[in-house]
Amino acid sequence: MATFTVHLDSALAAREAWRRVLDLHAHSAVIPLTTVTGETMTADGLVPGSRFVARTAVGPVGFDDVMVVEAITQPGAEHPGTAWIQKEGKVVRGSIDLRVSPAGSGSTVDWSQEIGVRGVPRLLDPLVGRVAQLAYGTALRRLLAHRG
Repeated sequence: MATFTVHLDSALAAREAWRRVLDLHAHSAVIPLTTVTGETMTADGLVPGSRFVARTAVGPVGFDDVMVVEAITQPGAEHPGTAWIQKEGKVVRGSIDLRVSPAGSGSTVDWSQEIGVRGVPRLLDPLVGRVAQLAYGTALRRLLAHRG
């Protein structure tokens, strides 16, 4: 599996950065060709066991990225919010470790991920990791900027 980390500094307070990063409706708005569905679509509603699906497609051709929240803790004024999410799809596998920490008058967002793509040889893990890091970095910056 490929691994990567995205680290972003934000002027947003940790609770607001957390809300925006885990606003699953916003993922559909800012990630091209992707629609996210699930029973719970907001940061404050996600609990261990929450399941959601990011469907990426062009017309009828696409794949489902199935995810399950394994652990989640909301951020507080002086402690970080953390989430551990497993990817259980047929095409994309792996896990996400999210941490949103208070930092001065803003926050830091750390998104670490293991990602495996079915059919892609391990030899290409460095390339997969770099492409994923760029794509997720762009998505996270858009989520933080999205007022929803």
